[in-house]
Amino acid sequence: VDIIVLLPKGHCTKIQELQMTTVLKENVHVFGVEGNSDELDEPIKAVFADTVFAKKHNLMSLNSINWSRILVQMAHHFFAYFQCAPSLDTHPLPLVEVVVPTGAAGNLAAGYIAQKIGLPIRLVVAVNRNDIVHRTVQQGDFSLSEAVKSTLASAMDIQVPYNMERVFWLLSGSDSQVTRALMEQFERTQSLNLPKELHSKHSPVLPGPCLCSQVPGSCPGCWPDS
Repeated sequence: VDIIVLLPKGHCTKIQELQMTTVLKENVHVFGVEGNSDELDEPIKAVFADTVFAKKHNLMSLNSINWSRILVQMAHHFFAYFQCAPSLDTHPLPLVEVVVPTGAAGNLAAGYIAQKIGLPIRLVVAVNRNDIVHRTVQQGDFSLSEAVKSTLASAMDIQVPYNMERVFWLLSGSDSQVTRALMEQFERTQSLNLPKELHSKHSPVLPGPCLCSQVPGSCPGCWPDS
């Protein structure tokens, strides 16, 4: 197995860079790449879209493009619930609030699917200045900002949370045609207002803009010394 790592130059801490660039195994190949996380995702998605190439070289992705990653994160939600629920002997089971700091929204999608299965959790979105997920949940505004804003939480510095496509699919009642049309419009215009029939549905996600104060200096109103 060969492992290929794309390192976004200038967007990781020094410790993170050293963790990735000092691995001495011959099957680990680390490439420093110009661009932010969104720009790094584009060639990865293009490679996997070439199914002949992907099958020929037995390619697999370890980020949340891979459905297996979502399945693992679903298990995390169940494990966390069993750890946090005050009692499992009551009916109905008690509600547990889960705060999800999110970038590409993979863990958010996993939590929503866990809800659909029956796990009694309430999801709270936590974002930094790159707030497209918050705007989508609160206003139905799935549109790009002018540019990705760099923050101390570089893993959340994402403008194109591709797992929202999975959330839209679930909101639409598993309607693949509706989801495809929405995503094709977003690809063309980089702007999308969710249809009222989707956005007006009872949201499984509670937007939590104030929670971005967990990221020092990432937005107005944050604690300056946290």
